[in-house]
Amino acid sequence: MGVRAGDPRVEGGLVNWCDRTWPGERRSWTPPSRCWPGKLVDRISAFRSGYLALLELRLEATRRPELRAVLTKRIRADIDANVAHHQESGLPGDSTTVLLLYLALNWLIVERLTLPDIFSEEEVHGLVESAVDRMLP
Repeated sequence: MGVRAGDPRVEGGLVNWCDRTWPGERRSWTPPSRCWPGKLVDRISAFRSGYLALLELRLEATRRPELRAVLTKRIRADIDANVAHHQESGLPGDSTTVLLLYLALNWLIVERLTLPDIFSEEEVHGLVESAVDRMLP
């Protein structure tokens, strides 16, 4: 079920990712594994300057090996921590699932921040839901 324009589940431009019901429909529980990716995309996209600064750092790292080494170590540690948290929390999927979501959602965020008109909010939310539905068992 995708998010549509005028969706009452949207407040202040952010989707309530755990409320996947329409008004008048019976509410059902949504597991956290289906909620966090959308929350993550919205939260990171809202911190535009910080994420774009990190992209600039990544580009600079292609020219400066010492920066590349530091940045690689830091980001690898973050990825490892995300995989470990996912596995320890008992969420569905394995480490490859986490990495695929990381890669897919990161590029979606890049598109959203650098070319904000390329996907509508409705499309962004539909893509996140589709990625989660296809990657998580």
